[in-house]
Amino acid sequence: MPKIVDHAARRTEIIEAVWSLIVRKGFIAVTMRELAAEAGYANGALARYFPDKDAVLRAAFQRAFDATNERARAAIGDGGGLTAFRLLCLEIMPLDEVRLAEARVVIGFWDYAAGQPELVEFYDSAMETWREEMRMYLGQARAAGELVPGRPHDRIVDAVLALTMGMQINACFSPRHNTPDRQTAVLEDFLDTISRPAF
Repeated sequence: MPKIVDHAARRTEIIEAVWSLIVRKGFIAVTMRELAAEAGYANGALARYFPDKDAVLRAAFQRAFDATNERARAAIGDGGGLTAFRLLCLEIMPLDEVRLAEARVVIGFWDYAAGQPELVEFYDSAMETWREEMRMYLGQARAAGELVPGRPHDRIVDAVLALTMGMQINACFSPRHNTPDRQTAVLEDFLDTISRPAF
């Protein structure tokens, strides 16, 4: 009987190997040869799962994005409004080793994808998913009277994405000034600027 191969499991193993390489050595180490060795495959055997480096790195980014969304869904549950908005932001921020590893993957993806329109479009599509979700939560917050009047939702989303993406960079390159407590304090200060005070 021919051996049954779980291709989805194999793809997951390969993506795990990509992450391991990125966290230990940085994106420069992620060649197909290095990746094959890390995953325990013969050189060239990865082609049936990922035809080239772009496909591998796209999958690595997608894994980080999906993991963030899974954590956010679990944290938010049936919630909404400003509380849900805050919880999504916290899952994007590199507040522990798992999220810091994700930040390293994302930063490496940015560097690799710059100047490659297809990868830039792929990234922008992922960010648009977050933008839509954030706008939905802000709409709920506005309806519930949680937001100060006058601040457009898009401006809030632009600011918080710049804030959280900046935290990913700062936590990787200047960790002593970007501890989890300090990151969280910065987010709370920002949220204070858009929140209607409770009376």
